[in-house]
Amino acid sequence: MKNVEEYMQENRWMRYFMCVVGALIYSFGMNTFVSSMGFYASGIMGISQITQSVLVDKLQIDPGNINISAVLYFLLNLPLFILAMKSIGKRFLIKTGINVICVTLFLSIIPVPKTPIIEDRLTCTLIGGIICGAGGGLTLQAGGSGGGLDILGVYLAKKSKGFSVGKLSMLINAVIYGVCIFLFDVSVAVYCIIYAVFSAMIVDKVHTQSITVQAMIFTKTDGKQICDRIIRELNRSATIWDGVGGYTEKDVTIIYSVLSKYEATILRRLVREEDEHAFVVFNEGCRISGNFQKHL
Repeated sequence: MKNVEEYMQENRWMRYFMCVVGALIYSFGMNTFVSSMGFYASGIMGISQITQSVLVDKLQIDPGNINISAVLYFLLNLPLFILAMKSIGKRFLIKTGINVICVTLFLSIIPVPKTPIIEDRLTCTLIGGIICGAGGGLTLQAGGSGGGLDILGVYLAKKSKGFSVGKLSMLINAVIYGVCIFLFDVSVAVYCIIYAVFSAMIVDKVHTQSITVQAMIFTKTDGKQICDRIIRELNRSATIWDGVGGYTEKDVTIIYSVLSKYEATILRRLVREEDEHAFVVFNEGCRISGNFQKHL
């Protein structure tokens, strides 16, 4: 029998590839829609972009062909790798390192349009938030992160049951964009805040390990085998009780469990193997109070 870690190790190279694709999507959205409008991203990337603006625009430093924000993004992530190594795990560190290196490379390669592709600032902000959020969420789904606040977000999500990567992003970005108001135009800070909130929402939607799901399984078996596999393979508990079919008036076993959206995919496969005629109901986004461990 496999456990959830073994399921997540399946198609390992595909997950590495997802990290690269996530980095490409994020970098494309950043340079094409965010940077082209003179807006600033969230987290470590935002700090790097603001620093570049201060050095180039305020202090008149000519960087030549060097993308200062990409270099700073890479350097600022180095100390956070130590946190990932000690607190989160080697596989997470490797995938995060792949993503950070790829983002640094793609930001340097993908050109920033001199003329924005979309003139409307709000539309450009929302599209940039969707693309960058999807790229960041894809990397988290693959078991890595975009570095920076994602590392802290995953770390705190493991420590706190009600925490998510998106929530930390919004909290820190409130401070970053507060600084933007004093350094740059107020309207720029407003659009950047809209981008940060929208991007954080997309990240949490794509990152299925952070979405809780309650599952109810209706089976005509005794349910013991399914329950045992949920406990052994998913490391989740389950409750079993007896029911009666309203139409058939025959005995039915009901199994109830709460897990992540990612684990729900594994549960579907598991239930099919035990009872292909079982009826399963999933309810996403349930609120949980008590001892529920996040498997990120």
